[in-house]
Amino acid sequence: MISSRIRKPTTIAGRLIAFSLVYATAALVVASAVLGLIVANVVRDQVDQRLSVQIEAVRNAMKIGADGSLGVDGNLDGPPFDRPGSGWYWQVTAAGKRVTSRSLAGASLSNPPKPFEWRSLMTATPRAGDGRGNRGQALHFLTSQSFADGEQVEIIATAPRSALIRPIMRSLLLLVPAMFVLGGLLIAGILLQVRYGLAPLRTLAEKVADVSSGQAGGLDQPQAEELRPLVGEINRLVDQNQKRLAETRLQFANMAHGLKTPVASLYLALNDNADPTGEARLQVDRIDRQIKHHLGRARAGVSAAGLAPTTQLRQNIDDIVAMMQKLYVDRKLATTIDVEQTLSVACAPEDVDEIVGAIVDNAFKWARSSVWILGKAENGEIAIVIEDDGPGIEREDITEVGKAGVRLDETVPGDGFGLSIANEVSKLYGGRVTLKTRSGGGLSATVALPKAPG
Repeated sequence: MISSRIRKPTTIAGRLIAFSLVYATAALVVASAVLGLIVANVVRDQVDQRLSVQIEAVRNAMKIGADGSLGVDGNLDGPPFDRPGSGWYWQVTAAGKRVTSRSLAGASLSNPPKPFEWRSLMTATPRAGDGRGNRGQALHFLTSQSFADGEQVEIIATAPRSALIRPIMRSLLLLVPAMFVLGGLLIAGILLQVRYGLAPLRTLAEKVADVSSGQAGGLDQPQAEELRPLVGEINRLVDQNQKRLAETRLQFANMAHGLKTPVASLYLALNDNADPTGEARLQVDRIDRQIKHHLGRARAGVSAAGLAPTTQLRQNIDDIVAMMQKLYVDRKLATTIDVEQTLSVACAPEDVDEIVGAIVDNAFKWARSSVWILGKAENGEIAIVIEDDGPGIEREDITEVGKAGVRLDETVPGDGFGLSIANEVSKLYGGRVTLKTRSGGGLSATVALPKAPG
């Protein structure tokens, strides 16, 4: 499995690193081979140059007597041609005669690397080759052929093969560690390059996660030019989803508002006389549960996906209070609003109006002189506390007043559905409505709704 992952990386970073490592390794191998050949050629050229100098010195010092004798003027056996068996030899042959260096110690060179060539003879250009001496020693030959006094002259100069190999090996002893160090630097550079190059992708993934969780409404344009088309398509997809969500929510809201009140009224109309067996009421209960179930799933899915709409509480509450003050202008109630502008809930504006509006309307309807509205954030929720100084509700009646159609005072206008609908709609968002008697008299209603992400 590990070998297959190495051969076929499953991540972009793995693919980039694997390709870069293979490419860098191949490049280092080729570079090492090329450098090795360069060093070998340089060493060979230096040795050939030294042997060429020796050949020219021998040619200039060579003399052929009238009797055909062969000799050289001066001492041509400077180091290293003066050490017997060193491999640094020279030999000149003409008219069957032979003169050799002191290092040959009476032996001769009879193993030239290549056959006679007219081109080398005409141009007097030495030709190189490798071979062995009479003692079996590996030698590097440089042979020059020319004419002197009508005689063919052959001058051979040799160097031991070790004079070529040892400098190359010494160079490789430095070259190989240097290549390993360079390879390490390249690997580190590849890792840093991949990490830096893929950083915009990691940032994009984090931004997409923010959009998915509802903490952001879209993606900002990235600095990387290559990612801008992708970001544009993601933003376009988010916009389309939000539009479709708005249309779907509108349809569900219309269905909820269109069915809740008729279903509740139908249930109340089915008394023991109209429905003696209770079968019709069971069917109405079933319809009501199905409506709540599907509306709850739809809104819960929207909230879980981070696509629930966000509502600024203060603006909606100001609008609701302004409307209530006009409806109950004759009562001249004092209204105190303590809700920060930054408080937002993950709830549709129309649902906020329905939930808060029903409870504020109830407070204005029963208050004697004052209504208080407080908003605060606690435990990931926004609590909206609505209090009045009215007569309040007895403790034993608090559970009953939240039921659909229940009215404690028939003399006050209303249909008894406001609190129950507010409670049901808040539950669809994972919230709740809690009622309790105010310590100073009156009713205190608390609406808890999920806090908007971010």
